[in-house]
Amino acid sequence: MGFETWTDPILSFVGAAGGMAYIAHIHRDRSRSYLELVMLVLLYCLAALFISRGFYWLTEDEWLQVPSFVPATLLPLAVALFVEALMRRHVRPAFKVFVAVGTLVCFVLNLVPLVSREDLWTISRIVTLGTFVWLALLVAFRDRTEHAPMENRLINGVTTALAFAFVLALTDLQIAPSWLHFRVGGIGGLIFVYVCVRLTDPDESWVFLVRELFWVGAGALVVTSTFAVLAPDGATDFYVAIFFVSFSFVLLFTILERLRGLRRDSHNTSFFRWLLNARTGSIDDFIDSLYRLPLAREHLIVRGSDLDLYEPEEMADVLDGADAVCTLSRLRAGLVKRQHDREGTEQLIGLLEQNGMTHIALLSQKPYAFLLLNLPQFTSTHNPMLEMALLQKYARLLSPW
Repeated sequence: MGFETWTDPILSFVGAAGGMAYIAHIHRDRSRSYLELVMLVLLYCLAALFISRGFYWLTEDEWLQVPSFVPATLLPLAVALFVEALMRRHVRPAFKVFVAVGTLVCFVLNLVPLVSREDLWTISRIVTLGTFVWLALLVAFRDRTEHAPMENRLINGVTTALAFAFVLALTDLQIAPSWLHFRVGGIGGLIFVYVCVRLTDPDESWVFLVRELFWVGAGALVVTSTFAVLAPDGATDFYVAIFFVSFSFVLLFTILERLRGLRRDSHNTSFFRWLLNARTGSIDDFIDSLYRLPLAREHLIVRGSDLDLYEPEEMADVLDGADAVCTLSRLRAGLVKRQHDREGTEQLIGLLEQNGMTHIALLSQKPYAFLLLNLPQFTSTHNPMLEMALLQKYARLLSPW
């Protein structure tokens, strides 16, 4: 097979990969909003469309023609529901009837073998174009005072991405400039997912999005130029195909990296969810809640009979005059300098080494309670030291010092 045969399915599969990655990200959150539920419907339609068409273009099997068109018949309805949820407004009943009837007609006709495919595509284009034009007018002439500035930014960004994706999807129907011989609808799906992922951050702006998309295109252009240097005798279509494939993969990796960042942020906020649900009736209740602490994979609470072999008074004197959190390396370095509290420092070091921990904090003196954790010695995007300091502050507010 030549590159012409592989380019269309590759772009389609990459577009499906971006949609499935965002679907997996949304499914990680058990408390989904109505907008996210409707977005899932739209993303599933897009992913099914790209996957089925990718296999159809790859194999050219006539048996795949009907199932590959099923998600396309459902796409106008999914987009209409998504825009309606995005604007938090019901569309006019006449439009609902148009979309519902058009979707039903296209879906049924696609399953009838006697129906001409040309007639089906004509009806489908009318329904799809009518839906998108109606939604575009609805968004363009909406009352912007009814939405917050961030909502307006999200609506403008997502609908613009949808419109751009729709324009690129026209190439799947072979409606494209004369110089473009490839179907690039998968890239349109990737751009829609990219905008949805980026605009969930209130600090993002359209300027940043455009700039990042520009650098994605620049990276794809560098890859294409490299191929042009290595294979100077290639056809123009070959270089165009390399550019679009490179652009799709770079954009896909950008989306995946952003989703990984969102997962890291979600992991960091799990501490605050725990803190919100922690019992604060007494210092004992609060310390009992620490056993469900998501601060680190390994943590230990030492109190009561666990301190029978130690002198907690001297250990507390060392930590009370230090920062909120003390590390094993800092205690070892301080052992050389300290003279009056060497016994307490040695016991703290022994406690950490015996339990295989690296950090310790004093939670309470009445009764004595210490929090031990095993944390990496290098910095990262997650800073558990601040969380430990916050825990110590809460504990001291609850305990009678």
